[in-house]
Amino acid sequence: MPVKGLRRYLNLFRNIRNPSEYLLDKFRNRGRTLHFVTKPNKLGFEVPASLYQIFKEIFMVDVYNIEALRRVLPDDPLVIDIGANAGFFDILLLSKTKNAQIYAYEPLSSNVERMRSAALSNDRFDKSVIINPFAVTGTPCEMLRLYAQDTEDNQVVASSLKGFDIGNTKELWTPAISLSEIMTGIPKMNIDLLKMDCEGSEYDIILNTPADIVRRIERMLIEVHDIDSQFNIKTFSQYLSVLGYDVKYTSINNFCYALEACKK
Repeated sequence: MPVKGLRRYLNLFRNIRNPSEYLLDKFRNRGRTLHFVTKPNKLGFEVPASLYQIFKEIFMVDVYNIEALRRVLPDDPLVIDIGANAGFFDILLLSKTKNAQIYAYEPLSSNVERMRSAALSNDRFDKSVIINPFAVTGTPCEMLRLYAQDTEDNQVVASSLKGFDIGNTKELWTPAISLSEIMTGIPKMNIDLLKMDCEGSEYDIILNTPADIVRRIERMLIEVHDIDSQFNIKTFSQYLSVLGYDVKYTSINNFCYALEACKK
């Protein structure tokens, strides 16, 4: 469950070896690039000002409930990360679970370069994370149109849905791969974890992927957005329940939810 208030700072101290880096910048309000090292396993990474919010969501608000997740995953989990952004979730997971194998998918080049920088700085990240510069879909297509902010900086709200965010004024096309194609290319039959944060594309990916392929996923952590009366947290949860998952979710804000689904 996402946490609020002072508990966020407890998570900061729990997950980061040098929390003073964040605290000093917060009180000085300088907006510089921050340099962190995780614990217990050491991985160093950078957080530019444009990614402060996603750092806080993952390392402080703890939207993926990392300690509970660590306890239920095997020692060597196979993970698909759709919407990996700069790889912060993968860094956090590797800081808790040394032997994870992660297939990370991210369409924005600036975010991909941020992940590749983390790979250059950390052998464990380099060996454990396969970086794939693709958008992911449910319906197969070679290229996907995205709407993004008109910036070369890292960003977090690019979406395939026009009007998803008022700041997404730039239109771009990116190579795409379907979840079915991803699953076909992975030799292991079952996926231990699917983590997904793809700004509205969760509906296409899950609803338009054959049910028998979705059922190969043991556990899902998905950021789900209310779009309209057809595509919302209730209908999404009901669909996963029909597929045979126990589903629970908590609110992140008034239109976004952290959903967890576990195969019965």
